[in-house]
Amino acid sequence: MDKLLHWFWHLGVDYFLYCILLASSLWTSKNIMYTSLKNKYTQWNYKYRIRKVRSKVFYSKETSYKNPLLKHLNLLIKTTRDERNDYDVPVFLFLSGLLGVISAIFIFVVFGDILIAVIFGILLSLIPYLILRLRLNKIRYLMSLEFLYIVQRLTQNYNAMHYDMYHALSETQKEVKNTSLKKVIVKLISDLQVSRNETELRESIQVFTYTAGTNWSKRLGSIILKAYLYNEKVLNALIVLSKQMEETEEMLEEEKSYTLDTVYNGYVTVPVFIGSLLLGYYTSGAQDWTKLQFGTQWTLLNFLLCVLGVIFSIIISIFLKRPKNDL
Repeated sequence: MDKLLHWFWHLGVDYFLYCILLASSLWTSKNIMYTSLKNKYTQWNYKYRIRKVRSKVFYSKETSYKNPLLKHLNLLIKTTRDERNDYDVPVFLFLSGLLGVISAIFIFVVFGDILIAVIFGILLSLIPYLILRLRLNKIRYLMSLEFLYIVQRLTQNYNAMHYDMYHALSETQKEVKNTSLKKVIVKLISDLQVSRNETELRESIQVFTYTAGTNWSKRLGSIILKAYLYNEKVLNALIVLSKQMEETEEMLEEEKSYTLDTVYNGYVTVPVFIGSLLLGYYTSGAQDWTKLQFGTQWTLLNFLLCVLGVIFSIIISIFLKRPKNDL
């Protein structure tokens, strides 16, 4: 403990102040450059969309990604980002791979074991994907809570707008209070407006149904497609969908309560891990706790495995905490 305090007062304070200076510099630079860069990107994206609408050339991201994994990543990034870019998927794969490679190199230098380095590199490279999945899961959870209300309002607006699906969607988004849900519906309306053929129209609706991620959303997407593309009257289909959702909502609420124990078990790993570190510190006695914990490869490996396990347990608990309101 004395060695740790000695190191902290002689070198640790300097490192801490340097970190604060670096963080302040990065934060200041970000505030100075962010607005101008965002405006530039918005202008470029707007010009690109204008060229796309005016062009006679057919663009389809669906045909660009025939691989199921790339299709999945494409939809995932579309639903969790406000701006879109043709290079989102390659950039995401590059950054995830870079994180995994850097982590693997660091672990290999510390432990000298290539198998452990590869395992850690793969697990850490999955974290950006899991973060996007958490964002999508949050949006899906919010949509599952309000989806019945959205369908009910859409049904009423569709009838009031004399069976005009586009204007019914426009009126519905005005009545949605949640910002995240409003963005999803606005994105759907915007995509429907710029879609120039059936394939792009289906792709726009596919993004919407993937965002919600429920069987209800697939049925609603099919209804919207029929009304918008084939100009069919779908009022009865909307009414039936709304009634069926009302009948199953109470049953689904009872099933959600069964997962609470698993969620709490995942969160409990954080205080247990911290408590085990404190217990080890107080039971180490006259021995150097820092050397015991971080002085050998095996204890350091055990510490890193515990940290990784806690991170993944929290991520899994967050997934289970927000289940979809689905059949």
